[in-house]
Amino acid sequence: MLDRRAMSIPSDRLPEALEERIHQKQAVLEQRQKAFGDRIYIHSYMENIGWPELFGYDMNRVFTDAAFAMEMELRQRIFWADNSLDDAVPGLWMQATVGMYYDITLFGEIVTHTPEGVPLFGRHPIADTPDLSLIPPIDFHASGMQRQLLALHQNMQQLNRHRYGGKLTIGFPGFGRGPLDVCIQMRTYENFIEDTAERPEFVHALLDRIASERVAYNVWRRKYLGEAPPKDPTCGIDDDWVYCPFISPGIFRQFVLPVYRRIARDEGPLVHFHTCGSIVPIVHDLLDAFPSLKTLDVGGWNDFEQLDQMVDPEVAFSLAFKNTFVLAGTPQQHRDVLRRIAHVSRRRKVTICAQAMVRLHDTYDEDLARMNAFIALARQTFAEEA
Repeated sequence: MLDRRAMSIPSDRLPEALEERIHQKQAVLEQRQKAFGDRIYIHSYMENIGWPELFGYDMNRVFTDAAFAMEMELRQRIFWADNSLDDAVPGLWMQATVGMYYDITLFGEIVTHTPEGVPLFGRHPIADTPDLSLIPPIDFHASGMQRQLLALHQNMQQLNRHRYGGKLTIGFPGFGRGPLDVCIQMRTYENFIEDTAERPEFVHALLDRIASERVAYNVWRRKYLGEAPPKDPTCGIDDDWVYCPFISPGIFRQFVLPVYRRIARDEGPLVHFHTCGSIVPIVHDLLDAFPSLKTLDVGGWNDFEQLDQMVDPEVAFSLAFKNTFVLAGTPQQHRDVLRRIAHVSRRRKVTICAQAMVRLHDTYDEDLARMNAFIALARQTFAEEA
């Protein structure tokens, strides 16, 4: 059965309760280090749309009510520390958010959310007419959901000082999304593919416009936060539409790589790249363009063994599983894959993530029990294969 204490802890005790979990988890990790030594670290997390159902709230309230947003974030971290067998240590940093796709709203896209947190996208005018003038200039303080995000961030900072004694660190989201995600969401996938054949100059111009706005936004963000430009490289790109075969290697090389290089030129060397999709056909292009990349996100749609043969072993793999594989696979299926991962870990650093947990079965009790059984089996298998 799930440990549900996080749901009833008095709100004024939440930071203290989270600090207790941090110390407890650190002690557990020390014990694991003594027992297993250097090993494959295992992480997990709940998909954001899982929390409203489990805790019984409307996600939209998290985007508007700073006190509620902070309370839910603290309770959720405590809950996960109490219920996951993974190796992650919770922290006292949290970020103001008005939804995962706030950055797309900067360009005039309307994004709303169901009570469960599922995003609903409007239709951008540029979807019907390939005209860059249909994208309004971005104002850091006013475009899209910025007014709401800025107010939420400021209110969270105030509450941190007055209610939580400044124990927390309140983050403000940067623009990390890659230009291809924004482009396809506004233009639509079908139109984008047609554009690459019939209007290639428009595609280049649209992607470059998005990159320009991204660079400018991150400069404005640093000014707002009073931050100096980073001394070390921090540039990262999250671009889930970089997913073969939806995007062909030719399209990636012709349209996407040039704008990635432009972002790296303006923001600094790339140290993080994420897509959930398959990158096997383009991984050499990606790594050649970004030699500073030290860890490669390898989503569950990839053949990780094929990538292992293609990629320099100095590049670490962060392997993620499809949530359906974790929650519905058999122990033998799990063991087979885990043994193969252990083999890969003999020549490169590897971490794994049982990610994006949602309710697949009748109850979260059953689903998180399945997740923990997978994590326990992984830890046992990796120890046996070491």
